[in-house]
Amino acid sequence: MTDSIFPQLHPPDRVLLGPGPSNIHPRVQMAMLSPMVGHLDPYFVGVMEDTVKLLRKLFRTDNTLTFPISGTGSAGMEAGFSNFLEPGDVAVIGVNGLFGQRMADNAVRCGARVVEVAADWGCIIDPADIEAALKSEKKVKMVAVVQAETSTGALQPLKDISKLAKQYDALFLADTVTSLGGAEVAVDDWGIDISYSGTQKCISCPPGLSPFTANRKALDILA
Repeated sequence: MTDSIFPQLHPPDRVLLGPGPSNIHPRVQMAMLSPMVGHLDPYFVGVMEDTVKLLRKLFRTDNTLTFPISGTGSAGMEAGFSNFLEPGDVAVIGVNGLFGQRMADNAVRCGARVVEVAADWGCIIDPADIEAALKSEKKVKMVAVVQAETSTGALQPLKDISKLAKQYDALFLADTVTSLGGAEVAVDDWGIDISYSGTQKCISCPPGLSPFTANRKALDILA
């Protein structure tokens, strides 16, 4: 009786070419058919440790705090701002699309004063404009940009902006939701202090997890 009312699901086999979700790798699909274990099960603990090691490799970092947040990329974004910004802090944020604007909105909700560095949608943020914003403020707590703006596909170079953040003693946050696994991301080499991503984009996994990493400089703020 139940089967006649709620038949077995048979979703169509689509080729997903949007910004996300992407098609899931067959190995991931097979893993999802495995038996369920609890989050305190020793087997799960081992899988989690392996996952953290793989995420460090993907982010190209040795950061101890590297793990998947139970939530989408938006959860990673909120973690990146709400844990490191306080009321009265100044944040310089590049806005060249929907998700740059969302970062700015997050920072405002944290009580920070946001200096938006804007570029036309589809264009990248000019590092010279970031530097001008840094020079205009007495003290900037954070500089944040989106590496791959989901709303337009613009790929933002990060190295020069990271150097500017270091020069002005500010944290550098990079949104790598759409880029991690598809474009080069080198957290340690590029001096990225905080970064978050999403599993449903270039990593080719289901939605629901946000890889996150933060270095010692960022964590010292929480002490």
